Amino acid sequence: MSQTSRSCVHIVQLPFPSLGEPHEAVRDYYRDYSARFASELAGYFIPEGSLWELPLWVAHIAGMLKEIGYEVNLVDMSKVPAEAEACARFLLEETRPGSVLMMSPLAQNFDLALSVSRTLKAEGRQTVLGGNMATLAGPEDASHVHRGQVSARVLAEILQKKLPGLTEVAGLKGGIGRLDSKPDYTLLTGYKGRVPLLRLNASHGCLYACSFCGDAWSRQLHVVDPAVLEHEVQQFERLFPEARLIYIGDKTFGQSHEAVKNLLAVFANRPHYKFIVQTHVLNVNETVIEAMRRLGVVVVEMGFETADSEVLKESSKPNLDVDIYARRIQALSAAGMKVVLNVLGGLPQERAASHELTMRFLQDSRNEAWLYNLYNFVPYPLTPLFPVLRERIHDWNFAHWREDGPPVFQPYHQTVEQSWNQFLEKVHVAHSLISRPSVSASMEAAS
Repeated sequence: MSQTSRSCVHIVQLPFPSLGEPHEAVRDYYRDYSARFASELAGYFIPEGSLWELPLWVAHIAGMLKEIGYEVNLVDMSKVPAEAEACARFLLEETRPGSVLMMSPLAQNFDLALSVSRTLKAEGRQTVLGGNMATLAGPEDASHVHRGQVSARVLAEILQKKLPGLTEVAGLKGGIGRLDSKPDYTLLTGYKGRVPLLRLNASHGCLYACSFCGDAWSRQLHVVDPAVLEHEVQQFERLFPEARLIYIGDKTFGQSHEAVKNLLAVFANRPHYKFIVQTHVLNVNETVIEAMRRLGVVVVEMGFETADSEVLKESSKPNLDVDIYARRIQALSAAGMKVVLNVLGGLPQERAASHELTMRFLQDSRNEAWLYNLYNFVPYPLTPLFPVLRERIHDWNFAHWREDGPPVFQPYHQTVEQSWNQFLEKVHVAHSLISRPSVSASMEAAS
């Protein structure tokens, strides 16, 4: 049994079923993806059987807990089998009655979290459950369920039992604010050398309102205080000194000019870092490209859900003609940056014709796009599509709510099987595209 004091809060990172049982075609694709990435950025790799990144929520919660005077312990179960009985037994051995355990499950380990929480609660532990799935949890599932954004003040009130067993903090839609809570990465040093990059946010949120997006920060934008950014980077240097690749987690790079300015300032005298950013095609212009160049961006990710403008319109995503999209990709490539398309399959409005348009665009842009991140749509509770699709959801086993799995809902214009086969075709085509020699390599070979 752990000998930590009663003022210690245990942060629990639960395992994910997909890590132990990835889809074979997706697994094989990402093995070649990893090799292609490493050919440009030495040392890059995609872990198999473990998390691809640091569980960033741990750092944020740990920072808030330390701010209000609690000791913090991480129970990292990310590499153990996703079995409720075994997870609960391990946690009971590691804690004592009265211990506080915090969990923030995602969809595919949500059922696991509920089962474990109920067992722990019955054995006298205090469980606190939050995160993007908490809207589907009830007071019976944990000692306390928190829905929405969390702060040090809210955590203090929960832990001091000043709030009831269910709390909810709504975000300010359309709001722009600042964040000054300092994450603490000390508990995550066990991931040193186990993940290919670090993630840093200069802002949280996005002012777009795409109906398929499950980000809790949608339609609001909060800029991270420059002092917090500096604090985080100093932790990177101290705790992960070998790291050289940073993923800027801002949902839409360039949407906040202040966030970009803060990034440029904090890394002005740290030229050894390289960066990956993600952005919206509407945000790509000469000013943003120049800011990327000054920062040291080597890879730009852009969302590309479908080449069908009608499907995008139905999904509330502002869009441009695919020709304009292609020119933006070309502009980034001309600036020396690799472009990765975030391809989202399985949208409920997708049709066979939409899929064909998307396949054609992937082929036509094969000389500009470098890699593809492949996802199949999941109707997470925080997506605007969730309440619309709820009656069409046929599979409520959350272990099946995977971005490498079949749709858990009935699409509008085709069968589940047709939609799933289209996603697998995207995987196949993307795999063939990244397996071919690059244009530059072909030209070198010819010369």
